[in-house]
Amino acid sequence: MALDVDHSKPFRTPLQLRSLVEAVKAAGEHDENDWIEWKSNYNLSEKQTKATLARHILAMANRSVEKSSQAAGGFGYILVGVEPGSVSGIATIDLADLESGIRPYLGPQGPEWIPSYVTVDGNEVLVISVDPPKDGDPIYTLHKDFDRYYAGMIFVRRTAQTSIAGPGEVLRLTQRAQTSEERQSLTLESVVNPVEVPPWPLLDKAISSTLETEVEVVKAGRRKRPPRKNGFITSVSFDPRSEGDYDREARAYLRRFKDYLFNVAMQAYVRDGHGLLRLRLMNAQERSYQQVRVELDLPEGISAFLGDDYTGTKFQQPRRPTPLGGEYSIIGSSIASMQGIVSARTIPDVHMRVEGNSILCDVTSLRAEETLFLPPVHLMAPERLREAPVMMPWSLTAVNALGRTRGNLEIRMGPEIEKKADAAQEGE
Repeated sequence: MALDVDHSKPFRTPLQLRSLVEAVKAAGEHDENDWIEWKSNYNLSEKQTKATLARHILAMANRSVEKSSQAAGGFGYILVGVEPGSVSGIATIDLADLESGIRPYLGPQGPEWIPSYVTVDGNEVLVISVDPPKDGDPIYTLHKDFDRYYAGMIFVRRTAQTSIAGPGEVLRLTQRAQTSEERQSLTLESVVNPVEVPPWPLLDKAISSTLETEVEVVKAGRRKRPPRKNGFITSVSFDPRSEGDYDREARAYLRRFKDYLFNVAMQAYVRDGHGLLRLRLMNAQERSYQQVRVELDLPEGISAFLGDDYTGTKFQQPRRPTPLGGEYSIIGSSIASMQGIVSARTIPDVHMRVEGNSILCDVTSLRAEETLFLPPVHLMAPERLREAPVMMPWSLTAVNALGRTRGNLEIRMGPEIEKKADAAQEGE
């Protein structure tokens, strides 16, 4: 005869645990099963009781994956203070003290379990829930001697009791430990393959050339002096700055101007779609993957940056320092501000970034049979790539599946972009 309670699902809430206790009270003395154990008249303060509870927890965790899944979602339950026909209850102790007393017998890598108290008929009953066993779990052994049991012993559940494992049960547990969880089989590919990356020696050259011109203009401002007559300044404004003050303003301005030139150049690079790497993450399985990590290793000589960092922004050109002795004015640069490009839609729960020589992307969840387009990344090569294609390794992992999927993306020089670069160099 089985317990008169619905055990098709786990018992989690206080109300569900109470129904389990009441079912044990109404049960027959032979209704115990491999997923439930009940005891009465235990003193939780005693060391012997804690060791005995540890023995039952280990046995619950060493059950068969297939058989345990047939009741209560695979969970095992140990009830103290109830038996068929009565709820005797127990003298409660702090659950933290109970856990600290049991833990040494389970070991640091022992099974997961949760203790709680349930009140029935005015008495307190201890209910210990042990997590379901799963493929790949180790063999859980006793970690500390007590009574007639010694460290290393293996306990298992039989129909209505906890026993020392026999040879066949040890073999079954060994096979369980050697059975891997389902390996993840995610796929990553580039929307355009191979990825075409232009050589970009013009970036440093263009910035250096424009910056040199700007340095000369700023230097000229330091030499500029207002006209004087009879030793008096005829300008309507008074400039209290010294040459040292102007030099400090000039250095700060040139740093900002160089950053501005770089941002404008990068924004134009993104706007024209150079070196675009658009990745597609695919899950063809009928299961979801959690906390997916995408990793790509940049080949030597290739750098990367996020396209979103340079879209939707208008970079403002900094103002030159006012020439010494001159009236305050804003002198425009020869390079105009770039208008912002419409930013791509933000993808929720996706964190894309570039760290050192790696492109990393964390995806909170990838649903069954879902395809996800990752935020755009742009690759840049300061020098011409060699003739043979360059391979960029990638790997994928997920916290709820074993294994790492690996692959490579092909990178090469795009011939049309190469011609544009050469034409631009000739036009300098």
